[in-house]
Amino acid sequence: MGSKELLLYDINDAVIHPPTSSNWEEKCFYGIIKSELLTKLNVAGHPEMFHDALLLVGTSFLPPFPPLHVEGIISSQPYTLTDAINLLRTSNRSVTATCSTFSDILDKYDRNWLTKYRKAKMSVKHCCTVTIDGVVHIRDWDNLSSDNSEYLGLQMPAELYHYLSKALVGPRIINCFVHLKWHILPTLDGVVSDEYKKLVTQSLLPLKETTAALVSSRIARATQFKDIEMIFWFDENLKKTLVHRNMQPQTNQQTDSWGVKDPQLKTQATATGTSPGTLSFALLALQSKDFPSATVYAAPAKGHVTGINSKTELQSNVLWRFLHLRGYINDQHQLTSWGKALATTLKAIGPSIKAYNDVHHLEEAAFLAFELLRFDNLNSRNRHPELIGAPLRGSDDDKANCILIGRTSCLLKLRHQNLGYTGPLSKNFLSFHSIIKEVRETDRDLLEGVLASLLLNGQGERPRDDCDGLGRRYVDRYCPDNYPLANRCSLPFSKDIDTSLGIAVKTYLDDFFKAEWTPEEREANKAEYIKKYLPHSVNFSEDLDVAFKFFDAVYEGVSTLGKEINEADKKVWDNAHAYLAKRR
Repeated sequence: MGSKELLLYDINDAVIHPPTSSNWEEKCFYGIIKSELLTKLNVAGHPEMFHDALLLVGTSFLPPFPPLHVEGIISSQPYTLTDAINLLRTSNRSVTATCSTFSDILDKYDRNWLTKYRKAKMSVKHCCTVTIDGVVHIRDWDNLSSDNSEYLGLQMPAELYHYLSKALVGPRIINCFVHLKWHILPTLDGVVSDEYKKLVTQSLLPLKETTAALVSSRIARATQFKDIEMIFWFDENLKKTLVHRNMQPQTNQQTDSWGVKDPQLKTQATATGTSPGTLSFALLALQSKDFPSATVYAAPAKGHVTGINSKTELQSNVLWRFLHLRGYINDQHQLTSWGKALATTLKAIGPSIKAYNDVHHLEEAAFLAFELLRFDNLNSRNRHPELIGAPLRGSDDDKANCILIGRTSCLLKLRHQNLGYTGPLSKNFLSFHSIIKEVRETDRDLLEGVLASLLLNGQGERPRDDCDGLGRRYVDRYCPDNYPLANRCSLPFSKDIDTSLGIAVKTYLDDFFKAEWTPEEREANKAEYIKKYLPHSVNFSEDLDVAFKFFDAVYEGVSTLGKEINEADKKVWDNAHAYLAKRR
């Protein structure tokens, strides 16, 4: 079952079209029988000509032959497979000759089309397939050219594909090496703001280079010398290059300095009252006086840390390595000013994490808040009044305060009944969600790069039977809120949190709240707000309280940053904190 592209490969004669909604209603399906199609097109004796015609009309990996779009050549538009076959017949069944015939059109629309065709042709001729019994087979292996990496892509180690199959790593890392391209995909909102463009074209590139460097240094050496091209959905002419070899050896030197084992972890778990493998533990443990120096691993000559075997050892060391690479921990394994600020926030929200079993994803939200601060995105600027859903009431300062609190709340999960979201909407906050999503996915890729690098280098036990508890297979949606936090997804940033709580908080403060209400009236009127705006929320009063406490905690951390942020931004946070205090 699939598209007509399957006719290019060795299939068992028939291709079934994916059923449409009407097919389900009619209880029928449609397809193509390859042998009948070849006979009908009169190309049964020329299978290569049939394949070339399929490529001429375009595939997912090759754009259509430009002359097919020209009405002077193909009068009946849209063109068909028969039109492509007729073009080939006039050129002695040669694509090269056909391109020569229409060279003027190719020069105008796509002068590199023939090169693209040749790569596509070779990728089909030598396609990789997996048999039913799991054997990987390359078509026409005996005639495989030496430059096959140019059209098949680079071959990754089987071990890396195993980690992909077990959800230890996601597809983005492997894709960027196979095709040497890193695609930035379209956003839900379709807005290309200046701050979004700066984030994806400048700010996040060093993180992506670091991720690539972590993995490339553990696989074939040739991979280290292959640059990766960034492709952006909003500008096909904008190109950026990831030169990941420039990130070594310092990247591995930082990560390989971590090799903390279970006895030390258990001691710090008791001292901090947190669980190993969580962000809170990773940061709060390093506030102990003698612990940072005890975590520094001095590798012998031509050696590296080994024996990171248990799940808690893997979780903890991966998080420490990640935080080190992100600048929250220095080379002496002590917290930097950003690390201390994040630790302050995590300590402040600790009671809420325990009270609600982190169902709101407070730990991840705290980290992302500081990431957004460092990328200059979590502020009250760039309000985009042209996008519906921004704060509208009060003074300009009130709007600035409201949008900052709302944006901070966008990082948290709103508990909602499982029947589809039924609350207010905001394209303004949806646009901000695109920024959050890019940062979250980039951080997740870096985490997976750290984990893959550790395992590929033999620093941890493998194979493992606990992969489901280490990777992307998130159990949050399948378990109750009181499910033990330590048994949920072990590494953060695997779940995309929507903007519903941020919109709900902004709507409450901007559209509903009245300053003259007494504390008793404020509490009583929350039920009216829920009935009017969020009738299917699980417990919005608690979620609102958590959002306010989370903002307080982030503010507490921001207040410790000193010169790390400018005075204007400090004042904005001070004003927003005072604004919120009057609306409790």
